Amino acid sequence: MHLTTRQLFISQVVLLAGSALPALAASENVSLAYIARLYSMGSSTSGKKVVMKNKWNTIEVETNSRRAWINGIMVWLHHPCRKSGSGWAIREVDFKKGIDPIMRAYAHVPTRTPRLVMLDPGHGGKDAGAVSPRKVYEKLAVLSIAKRVKAHLEAKQVTVQLTRSSDTFIPLRQRSEIAAKAGADLFVSIHADGADDSSANGVETFVMTAAGCDSSNHYGQGGDKSPGRGNQYDAANAVLGFSIQSNLIKTSKRSDRGLRRARFSVLKHAPCPGALVECGFLTNPEEEALMIDANYRETVARGISNGILGYITFVNRARK
Repeated sequence: MHLTTRQLFISQVVLLAGSALPALAASENVSLAYIARLYSMGSSTSGKKVVMKNKWNTIEVETNSRRAWINGIMVWLHHPCRKSGSGWAIREVDFKKGIDPIMRAYAHVPTRTPRLVMLDPGHGGKDAGAVSPRKVYEKLAVLSIAKRVKAHLEAKQVTVQLTRSSDTFIPLRQRSEIAAKAGADLFVSIHADGADDSSANGVETFVMTAAGCDSSNHYGQGGDKSPGRGNQYDAANAVLGFSIQSNLIKTSKRSDRGLRRARFSVLKHAPCPGALVECGFLTNPEEEALMIDANYRETVARGISNGILGYITFVNRARK
């Protein structure tokens, strides 16, 4: 188990064990002072950050920003942290569907152990996805990674299916339908990034945006704010996404672009807790070279599989 996952698990056993979340005031804001008290944390400021810390965990929130870090892993909020009275506060949606599920996974995950994990290698067939300068095709790289994740999970007696096992095209909506018809308990879509700027680099994990909120990449631009099927699992999505991102950062050693929010079709229509992982930028020379290397694809696969296994561990602990 990755150190971040272990730290969070220890805190959940010791901290607030068996207790319900105290009632919040009827407000859209949750003060950072309240959060610090809830988790028995001391609070201080460091530059633009409010830092809350106890023996097991550290939460850092950047003021006038949507960025936060939990045990060093970046988590993007739906709304910026803003001044509230004499202190600082985040929106209730970011506390209830982001911070608290990550801090107290046992209180937010389903109690049934996942029986089937559906892995979704992005793109395929006529849809190549991102293509690197050296003609590395996203559709092929992520299929290789997905097959490796499948092997790692099956070695731990986890049942796994792929939405595609060859270079074939599957429409986006059909991918969610495949997961639904199979009765999947977890859905993880695997991708590689591309950007106009070749300096863009790092790994990131997306989960479904909360209803009524902006997605991470179009904040304040008036994008889609509609709910979707995937919103039924908002809290569990955060647990899964954070577990994958933290473990992927640990194994890949790439820069942390954070746990983010998006209304990608496969997340919006997911029939179970889901996440979408971006394993690096094919348009970045260093990460293009890494993606060509089978050893790196194996490293990425181990990070993703460790993240999924970490989530399953949280579910099993929640049942006890």
